[in-house]
Amino acid sequence: MTGIAVIGTGYWGKNHVRTYSELASEGVINSVKICDLDEKRACELGEAFNIEYLIDYKELIADPNIDAVSIVTPSSTHYQLAKEFMKAGKDVLVEKPMTMNSRESEQLVKIANDTNQILMVGHIFRHHPAVKELKHRIDQGEFGKIQLISSNRLSFGAPRKDMGVIYALGVHEVDMFCYLMDKEYPDSIHTTASYTLQPDIEETAMITMDFDGTKAYAFESWLMPAYGKQRDLVVVGSEKTAKIDYLKPQELQVFDIRIAEQDFDGKTAFSVENEGSYTIPIPYAEPLKEELRHFIQCINDRSRPISDGEIGLRAVRMAEAALESANNGRTFSF
Repeated sequence: MTGIAVIGTGYWGKNHVRTYSELASEGVINSVKICDLDEKRACELGEAFNIEYLIDYKELIADPNIDAVSIVTPSSTHYQLAKEFMKAGKDVLVEKPMTMNSRESEQLVKIANDTNQILMVGHIFRHHPAVKELKHRIDQGEFGKIQLISSNRLSFGAPRKDMGVIYALGVHEVDMFCYLMDKEYPDSIHTTASYTLQPDIEETAMITMDFDGTKAYAFESWLMPAYGKQRDLVVVGSEKTAKIDYLKPQELQVFDIRIAEQDFDGKTAFSVENEGSYTIPIPYAEPLKEELRHFIQCINDRSRPISDGEIGLRAVRMAEAALESANNGRTFSF
């Protein structure tokens, strides 16, 4: 059985604690501990879930009952924590972005390879049931040639101080687009961004990625009150189109519609063939719980995570490129 510790009990760390607690009650793991510098917060969460808490993460490094950790701390701390735990023989799940620069991400991948430890990055949408269903259908050829991808990740709230929307939100899209297109990198990335409230923190960005002529657009913003919290993905194929509302993991909407091309006396004419739309129901599964189950499986059978360190490194490289493009106005090629 496996012992897991969660380092960081902020907004998302609490969800890790809750989910691991559920997995422990199901007998999937043996035990859970939590660690946070904020003793009051750690104590309250520990009491709520009847879990032991600590304030010094180094105690976990020396704990023989802890096999792995979820690092859910500020991104600037990911590198040092992940490095220490892997070198101490612990497997690591680190939340996205893996680090704030590719140099540190490269080092973590090297350490994972040198120590034979599991390094997994929290690209949670690879575990989203509707995304997995869509990926399967794309790979089977149901949608034909992918012609266009568009994603919106919009909300209204106070901007962060440590990073802008490219690293905080866009890192999801750059990974997801490559995942769906079955590519390690796009051919190029071009980004425009606006810096409305802070001179060095972008609150809105449009990331454009090119995959051999197929364009993928990601619109990210914290300054969009008109739609509430919007998280969606549209994939347009030559045969069908799909839409996912990320907030509804139990369904995939499919539009059986396409542009038909015909030849009339040497002239090309286009028409729309529309056979309606339908929703594919998908058994509900919480993406975070699926992600943590996968992490535990990788720990137990020493298998490679579907969002391993290499995947996390690529996402950081693409986020770097997107930010560089936003700052200098140039297109970044891979």
